[in-house]
Amino acid sequence: MKIICLIFLAGLLLSGCQMPKTDQVATSRALDKQTPAIARTQQQLHQAGAINQKAPRFPQGISCDTQRLDLDWQGDALELLAQLAHQRGLLFAYSGVRLPLPVNVNTRYLRFDDLLRQLETQIGWRATLKKSSNALHLYF
Repeated sequence: MKIICLIFLAGLLLSGCQMPKTDQVATSRALDKQTPAIARTQQQLHQAGAINQKAPRFPQGISCDTQRLDLDWQGDALELLAQLAHQRGLLFAYSGVRLPLPVNVNTRYLRFDDLLRQLETQIGWRATLKKSSNALHLYF
C-alpha cells in the first residue's frame, strides 16, 4: 500500500514539472509587426533632433580673460555663468529674485570677456552682471 502511494505521489509530482510549450511562431509574428513601427519612431525622433545630439561641452579651464572659447549653449544663463566662473576660477554668486534667463550662445573662437559681454546683451534689463578680479556676481 505504501509503495502504491509513493508511486502515485511521484507520478503526480513529476507531471507538475512539465511545462507547456510556448508558441514561438506567434511571438515572432508579433515582433515582426512591431519592428517597422519602432524603426519609424526612431527615424522621426532623429529627424526632429531629439536623439543623437551632442552634449554641451564646457572648456576644460579658462586661464585668462583673453582666452578664446568655442561654446554652444541653449538654456539658463545662471547655469552657464556658474560653470564659466568655476572654469575661470572665480567665485559665482547671485542676488535678488531669481528669474529664468534663457540664452542662446553659439560661439567659435570668442574671447572670455567678449562672451560675458554677449551674455550681458542677451539678459538685458532682467539682470546685471558684474565681474571683479575674483568673483562674478549676477544681480536680478
